Amino acid sequence: MKAVLKFFSFLFVFMFVLSACQTSSPEVVPEYKVDIAGADLDGLKISWGWDSLNDVIYGFVAGTAHSDMALERERYVEDTYNCDITVEYTDRVYDNLRASVMSGSPRYDLLTGSTYALVVDVRAGYLTGLSGLLDISNTEKWGTPNMLQSLLWIDDLYGVVPFAWPDLLYGATGHLIAVNETLVSKLVQPDPREFVENNTWTWDKFEETLAIYTHQEAGRTIYAINCHDAYFAMNMFLSNGCTLSSFVDGKVVCGAYTEAGKVALERAKKIYTETCVDYFYPDVSTANEYIINGDVVMAVTWLDGMFGTAESFLYKMDNLGVLPFPVGPNAKPGVYPTYHEGLSFATSIPVNAKDPEATATVLSAMYEPFDQYKTKEDIIDYMSEQAFFDRRDAEIFANMVKNTEYGFFREGARVVIQSVVEQSESVTALLESYEDQYAEIVDDYMIHHFEGRVAVYGE
Repeated sequence: MKAVLKFFSFLFVFMFVLSACQTSSPEVVPEYKVDIAGADLDGLKISWGWDSLNDVIYGFVAGTAHSDMALERERYVEDTYNCDITVEYTDRVYDNLRASVMSGSPRYDLLTGSTYALVVDVRAGYLTGLSGLLDISNTEKWGTPNMLQSLLWIDDLYGVVPFAWPDLLYGATGHLIAVNETLVSKLVQPDPREFVENNTWTWDKFEETLAIYTHQEAGRTIYAINCHDAYFAMNMFLSNGCTLSSFVDGKVVCGAYTEAGKVALERAKKIYTETCVDYFYPDVSTANEYIINGDVVMAVTWLDGMFGTAESFLYKMDNLGVLPFPVGPNAKPGVYPTYHEGLSFATSIPVNAKDPEATATVLSAMYEPFDQYKTKEDIIDYMSEQAFFDRRDAEIFANMVKNTEYGFFREGARVVIQSVVEQSESVTALLESYEDQYAEIVDDYMIHHFEGRVAVYGE
């Protein structure tokens, strides 16, 4: 069993390794800052609003080593740049932002909150474009374009994710498959991580595994897996190299209306309602106790099912593995995607901040990586020792979070994908019935988020 304290140490580092290595261009420095390392902000007061009422400091639990490090960084930035940072933790941060913009009375210079809410403010024009203020091409620091899609709009990027401060993503990045390795061993079956290693973790292997894992023990049925039906359909869809929105022949389309998308949805429906229907636990919720109690061998869960509270898997089990969703025929080898509905801690600069350029300097300095973790390999070693039971878990986990994308849940884009496993109609009939609705989602939202992505990152 892993100590809770170790969890917070782990979360502090894991996201640092999640984005792919990319070449970063030099940081964009406003003209008045000749030497950014020694910039004097002349006592500028920075007001930072955080969407939180918990006992936290910059997203870390107060009183831990990580919160102490965050406060040390705050003091360093204040001393180095001659500024004063004041953080307000409140559950009214979005209301306060919108009221201040509408009234013309500035309140926050920086704001950290969930992208599920911030996407509304992005589209409303309440946030400052960051492409001229931060080196957003540094995806190892600020997040990958696919992860930031909800914060990209028409011509700019309006928020970033602090990859170097890992706790701030654990609860909202996407889904993975947790495996009770003890039950697998009792069935005298190979470690399923091996399927990922040797590139045989396919849809066919998944069906085969579900059949083997479902068994009788002590007069009860141990099911192969429990999973919310919508999560299953969505992740099966993504596992075939599909995305919810993409360019096809120069047009933005919903990925469900591509050939690869239809193939994935057909297979998801077949597995869930026909070939493997008896292998799924009858309760479609993602309740943690099913895998903890040994009622199922595998469980599809949000990341906070594994981390985040004392009820999470890694504090209740002594032998837990991590798997991505099995891959389809159109998938890119070695890429394990998932989706999120809202990243918990994205940081933006309100459109009425007092001095956006100076504020960007403070934001960049605050979210520099901490000195304790130098290389990707060091961090994966640390993850393996402190959070997971196997180095392969850490590597799979990092891969999945790096490849998360915005799920357009609040816009209604999940409805047809979810309906595939919930309704009796054929995939073709369902796609046809939702075609007009999806066209509106593309026109109103998806196309403008893609415009922002092209404007900021290029085609």
